[in-house]
Amino acid sequence: MKRALTQIANELGLNMDTLERWIRQGKIPVNKQGYMGIYNEFELNRWAEKQRKSIIHPENIDDLKKDCLNKDFQNENRLSASVLTSALKKGGVFHNIRGSNKEEVLYAAIYAIAEFIDKDKDEIYRQLIERERLASTGIGKGIAIPHPRNPLVKIGLTEPMIVTCFLEKSIDFEAIDDKQVSTLFLLFSPTIELHLNLLSRLSFCLRDNDFITFLNQKPDKDLLLSRINEIENSIDKNI
Repeated sequence: MKRALTQIANELGLNMDTLERWIRQGKIPVNKQGYMGIYNEFELNRWAEKQRKSIIHPENIDDLKKDCLNKDFQNENRLSASVLTSALKKGGVFHNIRGSNKEEVLYAAIYAIAEFIDKDKDEIYRQLIERERLASTGIGKGIAIPHPRNPLVKIGLTEPMIVTCFLEKSIDFEAIDDKQVSTLFLLFSPTIELHLNLLSRLSFCLRDNDFITFLNQKPDKDLLLSRINEIENSIDKNI
């Protein structure tokens, strides 16, 4: 991927001086090209997960401090096996999500989720759109992974969830490969570490072209969870 260094720094919670210094020192898998950074998304996610950094944005600092005090909560969610399968199961699978652009499909997807009350749905939608304005979450191959920039601690989310949405028709999501998007994985997490863990595991699945073909068939929830569980079991065996 190729993105502005400022965007990469914001996503990782780093200041520009630190990011540029780590690039020069070879401490982070990003190459600098002018004001842009070139990187492999999976490798950068894996690097960020290994850092186990508590990346705190100012508006969430009090909530995140409280969250970090609960070690049992962190260990249960961050280190448990099949955390991706569990998050997908909690989020659910929705078919035929309608919309002619990313704003419309994100709105329809959010309001299909029974987990949140309407007030929280409005806030989540706002955060998703804000994140899309920074850079598209369309990762290629017809897939997008919309997510807020910050953990959803303020609305009381205590467990991670990934909502799978198969769109009624493919739309332009400004993806990195310019391919239209037909599948969304909306990722919501109460902590940065869990977010990075889930994103890393999901990215691993999406590198498999056979899995992409499977997604294009718009499987039901049971089939999707079964396939994900198989892949995740192979990940956990190699940890």
